[in-house]
Amino acid sequence: MPSEETNKSTKSTNPHSSHSSCSSRVSQTSSSLYGHETWNEFAPRVHELCRQLWPSATEDEEFAVEKLAGGSYNRIIGIKTPPSTGKAEGLYILRIPRDLSAQQAREMAIVRYVRQHTSIPTPEIVFYDTTPENPLKEPYVVYTRIPGHDLHHIYGSMNHQHKLAVAEQWAQLLVSELAVRNDFAGVVDATTDNAGTYIYAFRPFEVNPEPEDQPQNARLLTKQSILDIFRLQFERWDAADKRAYPNDFPLDHLARLTTVAEEMNAADMFDNVYFSLCHLDLAPRNVMATTNRDNSLQISGVLDWDSAVFGPCFVACEPPSWIWAWSDDDDKNQDDDYQEDHANDTPATPEGQELKRRFEEVVGKEMLKYFYEPQYRLARTLFNIALDGLRSNSAFDKTDRLLREWEELRPKLSGAAPAADEATVSTQQADIDEATVSTQQADTDEATVLMQRAMNDSDPSETEE
Repeated sequence: MPSEETNKSTKSTNPHSSHSSCSSRVSQTSSSLYGHETWNEFAPRVHELCRQLWPSATEDEEFAVEKLAGGSYNRIIGIKTPPSTGKAEGLYILRIPRDLSAQQAREMAIVRYVRQHTSIPTPEIVFYDTTPENPLKEPYVVYTRIPGHDLHHIYGSMNHQHKLAVAEQWAQLLVSELAVRNDFAGVVDATTDNAGTYIYAFRPFEVNPEPEDQPQNARLLTKQSILDIFRLQFERWDAADKRAYPNDFPLDHLARLTTVAEEMNAADMFDNVYFSLCHLDLAPRNVMATTNRDNSLQISGVLDWDSAVFGPCFVACEPPSWIWAWSDDDDKNQDDDYQEDHANDTPATPEGQELKRRFEEVVGKEMLKYFYEPQYRLARTLFNIALDGLRSNSAFDKTDRLLREWEELRPKLSGAAPAADEATVSTQQADIDEATVSTQQADTDEATVLMQRAMNDSDPSETEE
């Protein structure tokens, strides 16, 4: 039987937006791509589920169901309930994981947590079933549908006053997110006790596959420094990679990333950094906005909390430079690297400068270093790699760029080289001395050989003799 609840989330293409479409092409593509039955075959089961969830609907009343463009992780269906179900216009989103191994309970936990601990507008979970014991024969979640349009589709055509409202309210979202602090870094999970009371829990970041020989404290959420978290995550990924790919040629990327974390720590980058709520995909496509009766603009909801974690506060400080530098080239608006690289550039227009200034005033001067300084941009990249591991070519490309840029930036930061103890210094000096002697001897030997060759070349008669 379905459970009634209170919360929501989505992926990539925004199902809450009226820009989401229902077309046979979308349906056929998703059916063939993910091995699903066609929409015409699946729709009757959705109607049957609706009858089960809203039994007060009369037999002659129809539920309007709509196949929406989903993402890589979920099938998305829009539902409009008839008036007899209790609401004049009941609009909902039915979300069905494409992968049966999806962490549905954890994804619902973070949405509930955000609704209970922040003022950030977030969809509400109405019904859910984590089993296939329902008309769909699959797990599902039903959320309230957030009104409005996603900012990705409408921001470029907004007037300046509406854009100023976005700049201010986006900054307020970030301030609200950063205000939710925790003693630990990790993911939000939840359980219920015998009385049905919902109990939040926090656990370490996931590493797949979880190696049996991983560090002893990897499954325990303990109070750690930011450096400890980086070290442990890279150690866990190293163990997981060796387990998953035992015959692959070993690479030293994870060890080098650990060194980068140590150098960042030595440069005092992690001083006064606390753990806060981090959305990890706070992009225009995941933020809805509506226009009020007085023509003012209001952000109506934030979606896609699935990947949210507690992490170092600088992770949540990805600068929304698209607000003051919106481009006609949509690829630039969605390119995180481009947005980060040019975040603190002076906008080309007075309007852009005002938008940037409004955002900064709300965020606060003391936090701006986390948004703009290049070392924290690299620290965000380092955290994302620590979270996801090196499981794709793009991850390796991102790592190579990080290592290259950090090597260029590190000399400019005081104390960025890790301190070495006296024994290490003595050993290093001995190695240098030995290497110098060896090099000098090799140079001498090579010079002797070259001189001998020159003498031989200058007097061919010597060779004949």
